[in-house]
Amino acid sequence: MAVRGDSFMAKLLITHPHTYGSERKYIYDVIFGEFLGIRYETRVGDVPGVTEISMCGDSSGRSIILPEVLFTTSPDKWLTSQSLPLQPLEKWIMTDSFRNTPRVLPEIPVIYGERIAGDSYYAESDRRVLLGIDVFGSAFFMLTRYEEVVKADRDEHDRFAAAASLAWQEGFIKRPIINEYVEILWTCIKRLWPLIERRRREYRVLLSHDVDHPLAVAGKPLGMVIRACGGDMLMRKDLDMALRRIRGYYRSLRGDFSNDPFNTFDFIMRVSERIGVRSAFYFMTAEARSRFDRAYSIHHPWFRGLMRKIASRGHEIGYHGSYYSYLDLEKTRREVAILIKALTEEGISDSVLGGRQHYLRWQAPTTWRIWESAGLTYDSTLGFADCTGFRCGTCYEYSTYDIAEKRKMKLVERPLVVMDVSLIDDHMKDAARDRAYAEAIGLAKTCRMFKGDVSVLWHNSSLGSEWQRILYEAIISNI
Repeated sequence: MAVRGDSFMAKLLITHPHTYGSERKYIYDVIFGEFLGIRYETRVGDVPGVTEISMCGDSSGRSIILPEVLFTTSPDKWLTSQSLPLQPLEKWIMTDSFRNTPRVLPEIPVIYGERIAGDSYYAESDRRVLLGIDVFGSAFFMLTRYEEVVKADRDEHDRFAAAASLAWQEGFIKRPIINEYVEILWTCIKRLWPLIERRRREYRVLLSHDVDHPLAVAGKPLGMVIRACGGDMLMRKDLDMALRRIRGYYRSLRGDFSNDPFNTFDFIMRVSERIGVRSAFYFMTAEARSRFDRAYSIHHPWFRGLMRKIASRGHEIGYHGSYYSYLDLEKTRREVAILIKALTEEGISDSVLGGRQHYLRWQAPTTWRIWESAGLTYDSTLGFADCTGFRCGTCYEYSTYDIAEKRKMKLVERPLVVMDVSLIDDHMKDAARDRAYAEAIGLAKTCRMFKGDVSVLWHNSSLGSEWQRILYEAIISNI
């Protein structure tokens, strides 16, 4: 995790009802262990519907009381629509007590919770704080993608669309709502125990590049190249791109791919190196071509040379799961094995091997389970294909949870925040490009506020035009 430093040697005591022990242990580990870096222990209490946080060894009676909502769900309603948050969500207008607490807006959507009094979700006395947000149930709901198991909404690629999500419907898709909840909880903890410290975090820029189309014209029939040039000139009004295709095509006939419009790998690495960021290039090893997988062989000498160059310059090589692999363990294992074999043959080693699914095809919790079984370290699939923002409600990486098998997993999720495809298109005018720039910078600013990670996916094939390279460089240089 992107954290450093040790917390003050205090230990919280979390007293909770007896229900959903595995789920509770997971979300406490993530919030207190991974996000805040605070030691804790738990015990089962005898007060139903309430979680109490106190300090081990503190005899003063100080405590934080939070409501139980999700984890009071009866077993027969678990993972059913009856356990989903009631909509429209209630809103909490934050008081001056939280003036210095990081948050995107003063109005907080309450996923699960109970009002304390009147319109407030907060009350305090000398020894007790009452916080009406079900922080743990809400975090579990967002991080595990609980709603995606319950809801059947899928698009033509079997993806859970942004419009089906609670975050989209309730207007907080651009907010890392769980980070906001954790900051509110931390403010309450600090108010009662001022000497306690949390781990220090550092803002990170995580750049990744799915290599779907490594080359635009190499190996293509001339007729296909000419048709693409026609589209450049007539539809996209991009004469420069058309000329680059033609030059790239004729040079590729001599085995020279340097002028191919999609061969933007050196450009990407130069931009990353200038700002001190490591790029991750996710390669496909699909065994067969399909409508959605333009299969290429990483055994080709040009690809091997590219991989050596990426590694020698200190950048990362990772796995890009093929279109049909997201529900297929054996296919995933074979594809990962091909990549590992190629890296081994080139003398490239990396203790971290992660990546992303093609087309962002993902299913909770099956795809996570497959990736863990295939020996992968992290996944960065979880952003929406049709919208930038915070699908998981956080800008922190975190350990995943198998909601069906009821266990914490070794696999880490690095949520995707910005993707080029959901931010730009080939026909954008200047004003739209300015809006895309502002949106990307705004999301990065939010991630920086929480000292989190802005995870950015930009395909090498989305940098063929001069305006695309200019926009990309402007965004990356300023996030």
